[in-house]
Amino acid sequence: SSAKTLVISFIGMQSQELPIKQTMNVILKPDTETLEEVVVLGYGSGKKIGSIVGSVAKVNSEKLSAKPVANAMDALQGQVSGLQVYTSSGEPGSSSSSYIRGVGSLTADNEPLYVLDGTPVSSSVMVMMNPNDFESVTVLKDASATSIYGSRAANGVIYITTKRGKIGEKAVITASGNYGTARLARRVSNPMNSTELLNYQLSHGIIKQETYDKYINSGIDTNWEDYFFKDDAPTYQANLSIQGGSNKTMYYVSGSYYFQDGITPRSEYNRYTFRSNLESRPTDWLRFGANFGATYDEQQTSLFTYQGSNNLNGGIFGTILNPTYYNPYGEDGSKLDVIPGLNRYSPYYLSDKQPSSSNTAQLDGTAFIQLNPIEGLTIRSQFGIEAYDFRQTSKRLASHPNATQGGYTYEAFRRNAKLTITNTAEYNFKIKDIHDFTILIGQEGIKNDYQRFGSETTGQSDDRLSMLEAGTAATLLGADENDLYTYQFLSFFGRINYALNDKYFADFSIRNDASSRFGKDNRNAIFMSGGLMWNMKKESFLEDVNFLSDLKLKASIGTTGNSSIGNYDHLALVGTNLYNAQGGWKINTPGNGDLGWEKQTLANIGIEASFWNKYRIELTYYNKKTSNMLMDVPVPYTSGFSSITQNVGSMTNSGVEIAVSLDLLKTKDWFVGFNMNYAYNKNKITELFYGYDEWAMPNYLVSYNVGEPVQYYMAEWAGVDPADGQQMWYIPGTDGETTKEYDEERLQQATGKKRYAPHNGGFGLNVSWKGLSLNADFAWVLGKYMVNNDYYFAANPYNFAGYNQSKDVLNEWKEPGDITDIPAYGNVMQFDTHLLENASFLRLKNISLSYTLPKNWLLPTKVIQGVRIMATARNLFTITNYKGADPELDTNLTYGAYPNTKQFTIGAELTF
Repeated sequence: SSAKTLVISFIGMQSQELPIKQTMNVILKPDTETLEEVVVLGYGSGKKIGSIVGSVAKVNSEKLSAKPVANAMDALQGQVSGLQVYTSSGEPGSSSSSYIRGVGSLTADNEPLYVLDGTPVSSSVMVMMNPNDFESVTVLKDASATSIYGSRAANGVIYITTKRGKIGEKAVITASGNYGTARLARRVSNPMNSTELLNYQLSHGIIKQETYDKYINSGIDTNWEDYFFKDDAPTYQANLSIQGGSNKTMYYVSGSYYFQDGITPRSEYNRYTFRSNLESRPTDWLRFGANFGATYDEQQTSLFTYQGSNNLNGGIFGTILNPTYYNPYGEDGSKLDVIPGLNRYSPYYLSDKQPSSSNTAQLDGTAFIQLNPIEGLTIRSQFGIEAYDFRQTSKRLASHPNATQGGYTYEAFRRNAKLTITNTAEYNFKIKDIHDFTILIGQEGIKNDYQRFGSETTGQSDDRLSMLEAGTAATLLGADENDLYTYQFLSFFGRINYALNDKYFADFSIRNDASSRFGKDNRNAIFMSGGLMWNMKKESFLEDVNFLSDLKLKASIGTTGNSSIGNYDHLALVGTNLYNAQGGWKINTPGNGDLGWEKQTLANIGIEASFWNKYRIELTYYNKKTSNMLMDVPVPYTSGFSSITQNVGSMTNSGVEIAVSLDLLKTKDWFVGFNMNYAYNKNKITELFYGYDEWAMPNYLVSYNVGEPVQYYMAEWAGVDPADGQQMWYIPGTDGETTKEYDEERLQQATGKKRYAPHNGGFGLNVSWKGLSLNADFAWVLGKYMVNNDYYFAANPYNFAGYNQSKDVLNEWKEPGDITDIPAYGNVMQFDTHLLENASFLRLKNISLSYTLPKNWLLPTKVIQGVRIMATARNLFTITNYKGADPELDTNLTYGAYPNTKQFTIGAELTF
């Protein structure tokens, strides 16, 4: 009764102290300090996003789970500025390629470093793991964030955090499942129908009148795209998880099954996953735990539809070239084993006679023990493992029509184990409550062992006896089928973080890495970084600016390293060979004892602002310079080799990144949010080997030119002369002069078309009303070019007479004055820039509609805590000028590739 004031507090809200009245109405405001997300950047404890000096982006589990694909990277496309993600195949279980702030190396690997719960792993975890187990994925982009990783962090870091329980959390059981179907994301080609093709072939004398009469009267008009590709390939997934915690132990346990049927014959993917994350705190000074994940998958890949295949039994070339007046179906609608007219066995029949499958058993996990002997000091030791066994089986059964000498069986086995031991000591302390220090020192060792062997036998005489032992002869396989290697890293590192009054922040890191991949004199390298951040909103002159919720200025500079080359490129090695059926010795590799680290120096400056706690924007400029590039440098063939790996040349990537998030409407029942991101990257080669200003690689269709980005190198097509229908090409070194004589070697030149797209981004919309929610995510790429090798076959009628062609051919030149891109019949289309197409695209990557049932509906059950029903579509539409099947491929040339799919799923999630 004597109390005069009342303190009202709630987790995540600002506490208020108010005088006591008879009637009080109190509204608490959000406490942005306590609500801030915590991000784990690397070693040591996590940090609040608002205190991070480096350039990072965090994607939470909601964006990753419940997507109708096995590959979690696919869901990241268009979500993070500066991160480019491409899914280059629609084959079930296929992986994605990714780049952070451009391509940092010309011939060494450009893949980011993947880290799972503190342990470096391979990018395959993004396919092998269940995305529903991900708590978040954090992308580390600048040196302040990545330099602590030193080796392999030159291409950025993708840090994956898995889910775990919480102390004192009641057990939560979540069960979910979804079912859907897949089909082609867009049309493969635009081939002529039967009438168009027959008329065209008759007009040019490709077929005779009696052939024309036979097929025009048959009424057959086969849609080969429908024949080769399914439009209802099923996909389904089931997930079950339990998470919670007692007063001393936290746990998260999950299991899942995923199946995806491919849209081509004998193409499918099955995946089984199990995860157990346990952590215990038996005393105030001791913590220990283990995160364990196991995956088993089974995969069958398309025999005829894949990048690099021009087989007419493949979906791309079969659709493009098979005449539509041939009928592959029987009277009952079933697919015939032999296709009349084509006189070829069907791909369905051959795929059954030549089965190929693989399976992988993968283990990933970490175990740690952590001590807190005194206040502020944390000592941690962690062991990590990533290991897999892979087995592949390929057969040609004895009943295969081409098995004239019997069948064959091929078996391959691979085993890889990567072990990581990390030891750190971190000390956090404050001075006078305004100086906050965190000091970290650590050591890390990585050892990777790989082994592969294969065997093949031939002469199997019965489909029921198709194992290796059933063969009558063994085949001696090449060195690629029998291989083993080991590589190791040893690292020591340290980091200091400082904050003054939560207003001024600084961090500094240093790391020494040693790699077994380099010569003994260059095995070690030191990488350092420093970063500063100014929280300007904390200044007195901005504290009372009500519309400004947050304003931060960041700057950093540092170095990272790249060692992604062969494991023994620094050594001169000998090997055995056969010469005149006699065993002998040969020099296998030239070696380079001076080989050392490729280094990158990355400078970064950015500003983050928030207005009215509803509108947020982040602007960043970066400049990344790669020096001592690891390149395959050409050498005279008289040396016995074509190239040798050296540290030569340099390159820069500079650019701008923008990220915007807007809460357009936020009420009790409504929320409307919009987000977008954009990144521009300028790539420029600044130095090559031997003092060259240009180095062309015609076999790869690219050229390296000092002062310019990596660009395509081809004969430049000038179009069709309206006067005579002949093709023209630009003559290199002239001011637009053309020739009608095709000489590939003489006409090839740098085209100015960039190999890597400079612009990319994404945007999304999130609308919710009560329990109903709509989410749409778009991804786009601008300035992307790709050689459409498929079109060389689709629009080349004289070279491929007797086959179907694109409808574009109907616009061929016929008389003087015709303006067209198709020359007069009798001209062979050449391999030139008419195939180099603009593959920029905008794709609706994911759209989902969900409804969460009101909780009061579920109260009578006393068991069910939540029910959510959802429908999702992936790759619903694509806008592009690219003529091929799929513009998303990350390659310089597409050639029969398995195209991406469009998927529709429905599902439900129950929480107990």
